[in-house]
Amino acid sequence: MMRLLGTSALVSIMMIGTAVQATAQDANTVHTIRIETSNLRTGLDQLAAEFGLQLIVQGDLVGAVAAPVEGNLTAEQALGALLSGSGYEFEFIGDDSVKIVPASHSDNGEIVLQDIVVSATRSKRSITSMSPSVVVIGRDQIETHLAKTSDITNVIRNTVPGFMLDDQSLTGSSETFRGRDVQVLVDGIPRNTPLRNSSRILSMIDPEQIESIEVIPGSNAMNGDGATGATINIVTKTGKAGEESFVIDGHVKSFTEDMGDSLAPSLTVSGSGGIGAIDYAASITGSMTDNAYDGYGNQMPSDALMGQGGFDNAENLNVFGKLGYSPTEGHRVFISTEIVRFRQDPEYYTNVATDPVSVNYSAAYNGQPLEDESEYITAGYEYDFGRFGQGDLKLFYNDGYKQASRAQYHSTYNFALVALPDNTSIEDPLGQSVIDTEKYGLKLSTDTGLDPVYDGLTLTWGGDLTHDSVKYRTVGGRDIGAPMEQDGKAVFGQLSAPVTEYVDLSGGVRYEKYDLTVKDFLRPNYMRYVSGVGQAYFGASQFTGGNAQYSAVSYNASAVVHWTDRVDTSLGYSEGFSVPDVGAYTRRAGVQGVPLSFASIDMDASKVKTWELAASYKASDFRTTGAVYMSTNDKGNNFDATTNTLSQEKERIMGAELTAEYDISDDTYVGALASYVEGRYDTNNDSDLDSWLPNNRIPSPFRFTGYVDSDVWGDLNMRFDGTYTAKRTKIENKTMKPSLVFNLSANYPVLGGTARMGIENIFDSSYENPAATALRGYSVAGLGRTIMIGFRREF
Repeated sequence: MMRLLGTSALVSIMMIGTAVQATAQDANTVHTIRIETSNLRTGLDQLAAEFGLQLIVQGDLVGAVAAPVEGNLTAEQALGALLSGSGYEFEFIGDDSVKIVPASHSDNGEIVLQDIVVSATRSKRSITSMSPSVVVIGRDQIETHLAKTSDITNVIRNTVPGFMLDDQSLTGSSETFRGRDVQVLVDGIPRNTPLRNSSRILSMIDPEQIESIEVIPGSNAMNGDGATGATINIVTKTGKAGEESFVIDGHVKSFTEDMGDSLAPSLTVSGSGGIGAIDYAASITGSMTDNAYDGYGNQMPSDALMGQGGFDNAENLNVFGKLGYSPTEGHRVFISTEIVRFRQDPEYYTNVATDPVSVNYSAAYNGQPLEDESEYITAGYEYDFGRFGQGDLKLFYNDGYKQASRAQYHSTYNFALVALPDNTSIEDPLGQSVIDTEKYGLKLSTDTGLDPVYDGLTLTWGGDLTHDSVKYRTVGGRDIGAPMEQDGKAVFGQLSAPVTEYVDLSGGVRYEKYDLTVKDFLRPNYMRYVSGVGQAYFGASQFTGGNAQYSAVSYNASAVVHWTDRVDTSLGYSEGFSVPDVGAYTRRAGVQGVPLSFASIDMDASKVKTWELAASYKASDFRTTGAVYMSTNDKGNNFDATTNTLSQEKERIMGAELTAEYDISDDTYVGALASYVEGRYDTNNDSDLDSWLPNNRIPSPFRFTGYVDSDVWGDLNMRFDGTYTAKRTKIENKTMKPSLVFNLSANYPVLGGTARMGIENIFDSSYENPAATALRGYSVAGLGRTIMIGFRREF
């Protein structure tokens, strides 16, 4: 099935390439136009189809509103009417090509600021009332980056300075934000699995289902456990009646080191729209990959991170659907679902004795495949009850099955393997680990206006009920970690109000309580190899479970000051918390001093407090934001992979971030992202921060990304970027090497769609991936040069 989909991607690209090009119309030709949509992107697409225009969009159309257009109009007249008041303007750069750009000034000369709404805070707040460090990545920005990558992690890293590095694998264990954990939401529903962190989250989300990405840096507890470094909310597409769209998107990617042996085709078919009171959106993506190569010219090991897997030699199928019904104005019920099927079949094991790690061609892989079989279902009711408020009630169910690949024995990095139950010196051939999780619950959020109390005062309130369960087993069905269940209850309240036209204030509190049940289990026996001969290592041991309750009260407050139309500043304080990976602790029970009783495991929730000062400046040709922050906590979570231990100590992290863009001309702009982060912690519990945080928390203290975006020859949009990561020498004998990688992408309107091409690691640089290297403690090379060619057509 997957190979058929992969082949179909190639065939579809060739078929689309032979389609008849739409006939361009003269800009002065009069057409009878009627566009009633309020969505600017949809309105532009309808107008472009009517006049046969190619659109080049510069900027972010998320939240932009279109004016209704009706009458006998030329293309210029229709565009002017449609964009009126939207904050965008147009420019003809050819007979049939139009560039849509953010308007620098309104008709009366004032600077135009786009009113983008952010929902990750549980309320629908304008981004102008939030810290300047908050970022919304719109669909047009996403498509620009998709010219060279299909990984959402890569898109976020190239857009948000606080997101450190992607490890170019399935796992996100070492992908930190400001040195701390990231909470991932999809339409406000959490994807994290707190009882046993599976880490495969962002890498499994299909970019085609995404409308926008909201990134809120800093600790935040409004959506529960996990957001100590940032909250990332993926907003999926929603159809609208009368705005039907059908999209075919295909691409082929390959490493230049061996193009024939690394072809990776992908095909997406998607659509959205509505009939009467019904709206719908759906997509299906199938892809397959072959071998991958690093910048040294060597084939990459399929499982460089020992059990975590990779994108090569894999088949992937992602199905997304959303259906809504609006019986009356202000009320809508909906249901959405996402199905993930991913399978990787490595050819060989990994040789971790080389520097960097390499393919062990003498050891053919003989384990079970790596698999991800997950389903996510959300049903909801969006309402508007006038003075009572407007909001939504969501019910959700997440079912995840994440099977790791088999990793060979190593005396340092994988020193204990699950043995057969009846022969303690023989490795269990079905000993690969499986994390089987279920999460379901209810989320209520309501915005209630309190204008009689104070003009513009809004109370956002609600609560959550959640249930988490995890089974941590081998492929053969033996428990390797304690089965666990956890029930959570939470309530919150948030007040926000404009104080004059210059100041926005916000503050709130959330109370969360968890009831955790850890069940008894027989920790299996483990074996090891000595001079190639198997022998018993740790005997099976009975683990005694138990019950625990823990709670957290978290606060947040912020003030945003609009000094002028161009200058904003903000000062914020926020709290978030995370719970240690209890499942990982129980797997190590009885090993290296870890207790065999849950009552003896001293773990607690880690509350993180973050202070942030941010500022932004927006002029007609220059835009910049900056932030400095400090986050502290008394019980951090630090895992040392080399000793297989987890500890909780006092921590402090400090950092700074900067973004800037400058319009060189109407056709070209340059920009940069820069971030610095460093942290220390207390290793002997004497309240003195005596040591630097480990590399898996902070792989690199400094990252800089620079880019130039230009419209060449009118229609051809090109983007060139480079990213530098500094070395880190804070941990003795574990220096993280620096890296410098350049990329290129291009989009060209043709045949009624967009042809795109991207090159990652243009100069085929050999470098060490900091995030991957920091996770396991051995050197992992970064990906070599790849070329991606694709075509997207919307009907």
